[in-house]
Amino acid sequence: MKSSKRISLVVAAVGLVFGIAFYRNLQHCKKLESSGRAVKQGCVNEGGDCRMFAPVMCWSQRQMSWKSDREPHFVLLGNANRTHLGLAWPPYVVINSPDGTGRWRMFRIGFRYDRTWRGYIFPTIAAKYVNQPLRY
Repeated sequence: MKSSKRISLVVAAVGLVFGIAFYRNLQHCKKLESSGRAVKQGCVNEGGDCRMFAPVMCWSQRQMSWKSDREPHFVLLGNANRTHLGLAWPPYVVINSPDGTGRWRMFRIGFRYDRTWRGYIFPTIAAKYVNQPLRY
């Protein structure tokens, strides 16, 4: 078998494994959220929503997050009432975009500052709908 075919098979197999894991995790999250109970997955200062790949992400957050009263330097690029980009240091990016129904699509990644917890949570990545644009 040629090496390019082997590589293609390996990539396809890895993609299939990740696809199955993603689907199973999504079903698990739907089941947890529909039960009406608080979702407890062990993430740092977690909210009520279910985390994708929680065992790995929450463990990583417990290892790499830290307390700090010093909020990040934050820069907003664009109109706050339309699609805009937020940047902060330590490295953090948030994109907010109105969805046309009064809600906002939000995507964020990086070192998120949590004002309630008073610290930086890392790693963080999220894509969800929210009622208002978010900074952190």
